[in-house]
Amino acid sequence: MAIIKLKLRRNSTDGFLVILTAKNLDEETEGFLPPLPPNLESSFNEWQSAYRQIEAVRSCVAPAPGLRLTPKSVTIHSHGEHTGAVKDYLNQWLNSGDSRWQPIRDRLIAIAQQLHQSNDEIRVIIDAKDIDLRRLPWQAWNLLEEHYPNAEVALSAPKSSNTKINKLVPKSTKVRILVAVGRSDGINTKDDLKVIQDLETNGVEVRCLIKPSRRDLCDALWDEQGYHIFVFTGHSGSQEDGQIGWIELNDEESLTIEEFKEALKQAIDKGLQLAIFNSCDGLGLANQLAQIHLPQVIIMREPVPDPVAVDFLRYFFQEFTHNNKSLFTSVKKARKRLEHFKSDYPGAIWLPTICIEANVEPLTWQGLREGSPAKPTPIKPEGSTHQPKKNIKLWLLIGLLGVVVSSGIAYLVGKKVNSDFSSVTAPEGTWLYGGSTSWAPIRQRVDPEIKKVHPQFELRYTDAINATPGSGTGIRMLLEGQLTFSQSSRPIADREYQQAQRRGLSLKQIPVALEGLAIAVHPDLQIPGLTLGQIKDIYTGKITNWNQVGGPNLKITAYSRRVEDGGTVEFLANNVLSGEKIRSNVVYVYDTTDGLRKLASDRGGIYYASAPEVVPQCQIKPLPIAKQGNNFVAPYTEPLIKADQCPNQRNKLNTDAFKKGQYPITRQMFVIVKQNNNNSLEQQAGEAYAKMLLTNQGQKLMNEAGFVRIR
Repeated sequence: MAIIKLKLRRNSTDGFLVILTAKNLDEETEGFLPPLPPNLESSFNEWQSAYRQIEAVRSCVAPAPGLRLTPKSVTIHSHGEHTGAVKDYLNQWLNSGDSRWQPIRDRLIAIAQQLHQSNDEIRVIIDAKDIDLRRLPWQAWNLLEEHYPNAEVALSAPKSSNTKINKLVPKSTKVRILVAVGRSDGINTKDDLKVIQDLETNGVEVRCLIKPSRRDLCDALWDEQGYHIFVFTGHSGSQEDGQIGWIELNDEESLTIEEFKEALKQAIDKGLQLAIFNSCDGLGLANQLAQIHLPQVIIMREPVPDPVAVDFLRYFFQEFTHNNKSLFTSVKKARKRLEHFKSDYPGAIWLPTICIEANVEPLTWQGLREGSPAKPTPIKPEGSTHQPKKNIKLWLLIGLLGVVVSSGIAYLVGKKVNSDFSSVTAPEGTWLYGGSTSWAPIRQRVDPEIKKVHPQFELRYTDAINATPGSGTGIRMLLEGQLTFSQSSRPIADREYQQAQRRGLSLKQIPVALEGLAIAVHPDLQIPGLTLGQIKDIYTGKITNWNQVGGPNLKITAYSRRVEDGGTVEFLANNVLSGEKIRSNVVYVYDTTDGLRKLASDRGGIYYASAPEVVPQCQIKPLPIAKQGNNFVAPYTEPLIKADQCPNQRNKLNTDAFKKGQYPITRQMFVIVKQNNNNSLEQQAGEAYAKMLLTNQGQKLMNEAGFVRIR
């Protein structure tokens, strides 16, 4: 199975930083998508407004809790021209010739060609926090229609601070479905119910609740046997920002997910795998369900008329149960079969949407039926990031067989292959880590090699929630139990040691490599270099023009990430700025990619970042640095390769100067581990990771990534 993921993050008013990843192909490409064009926004709003005025659509809209809509006896049709305009403007935007976006489009096409010969299912995931992006019909992008015709587009569930991943299944030997029919005046829920009840002929156990009270619904969700699927049909709605949704449970009660969260969590803990909200405007519901880690949800992006809802449910279960298609394929085929509603309800084909958690295998009906009740597993301590494996006896047997086989091979060949990583004992499990963005080159080089040697030592990089990634964020997440260990480009701060102490913990930092901090400017700027004092004065506002340091009469634009964003900024503030504050008119950027992009188009700009991220770049120029005077040392091996010679040639890191301490701005890279008295598995995992980095193999790989080995 191939997973194509587009991660989009708004970058001020300039547009969206985009990261394209292709799981199993080790692909990652960065690009930049211009902001939503006004004509796309206006055409979408016109379609949405006209669509919502169709009488059959208006009748199914659930107002905010406590309100009721007054029906109108008017019929307004949403003309097909509105959907055509949305699709046209969407494609104009996504097919933009912007050079910053082109790498993403080109790579998507190249990946599709790579996968063309494969019969694997392809999933396309849109990871966007912006509600305007989540509402768009991405499946109407003609690039996806042409190159990924069999792929369904899903939305990534927003990440939660809870790192728990549930792998239990209900205790029942049958597939169990809980159906709640809510307030349904003006809509026909009987047909929805019949579609699901017909599944009982396939051995499915269906429990129905008609306009239940909150207590009845919660009691059902607490059922000891658990459920595989939860279906809600009736009125529902979401806030405009897509953050909170609600269901009309009966004629008196409207509930947000928060109001029956504990009952839902119990059902999820007992193996609930899928929720289907065959009701109106479900983006807010999906957002809240992601916070309690329901793996997969099917919702409607907009209010859905009754005939569309019924037909979708019928087509979906037909594909899912009778044809044994995956969740993605079943939704795609059911959605496509809604095209006969094109004239009555233009855009209805866009409504059904999957929201799925990262790294979750999409369901199949056979998988649900074959899933056996889970055997008792050790309870994971609160705050633990270790995710125990199932079938331990099976893995032990495989391990023993592996020993026998490998011993036999060693005997026959007379020589056993011994990797440096294999000399380290690594505990089995899935381990969450994150932190410094400067570690990205190390992660890309080292982690795949660790996986080859220790496949059961699974490393999972974990993003920050509502915070930018960085050393400080990683250490905070470690202390809060969201990570097993963290990666840092600076030492542990005193305040962090104190925070750990207050939690009854201690922190250990393990140095594993050295690296330099590089100062970069526009390639056209002609200056020999900068001293540490000049860098300090630029970033504290004392030097504002390049002619003050021997350059042209040109205003300086200083770019930086925010101090709270990461170890690189803190390192500069503490070691170069001597604790002085960064000047107020600095231009803040989201990350290094954003900073280098801005610098490439600003002749007066200056930026700083990890040397491995800066030195090889083609569109900027790294500067030699001196502690004082004119004793400049370059972060690259001289002579400097100019921009017009790149990318055929690229500047290489001056690792000798870093290692010998000749370059003025060097620092250590640390693995940060929580320590406790019982030598927990998490502590063992963090220490094992650091030990592997300190082997000959680990040091060599980090050296190849641009860092200086310390052993």
